[in-house]
Amino acid sequence: MKVLVDTNVILELILQRENVGFAKRSLSVLSQGDHEMYLTVGGFYGMLYTVDNYLRKVMELKKPDRMEALRSIMIQILNKFQVAEHDRKSLLRGIEDESFSDLEDSCQYQAASKEGCTLLLTFNKSDFVVEDDAPVKVMTPQEFLELF
Repeated sequence: MKVLVDTNVILELILQRENVGFAKRSLSVLSQGDHEMYLTVGGFYGMLYTVDNYLRKVMELKKPDRMEALRSIMIQILNKFQVAEHDRKSLLRGIEDESFSDLEDSCQYQAASKEGCTLLLTFNKSDFVVEDDAPVKVMTPQEFLELF
């Protein structure tokens, strides 16, 4: 199964936020199974910015230690995730899809669709308004774990 993992799930794990347990267990199940995990380039850039701020402000790391830690974390992410492809058409579909009120989430969904993912894992399920018969199902990590 191909799964697009929303940025918020990965950040939940890295930053040890409130739902870290659900994020950790769901990514572990995906890693141990015959599943391909994807993220988007935009999500990667967002994580890069957020993790760098976390290391600087919360962990109070200074260069070059901060850069070393940031590189290590981002390399670990790229070693676990494939990068979902996007192009002009899929980005336009994301922007033009009026069923979404959050355009970033709409573009995430279009990337999942273009990549052939059957699942999009997110903590913001309410932002993804998709039909029950849509080719890409949207689940929270909690819902995903109930299946296993």
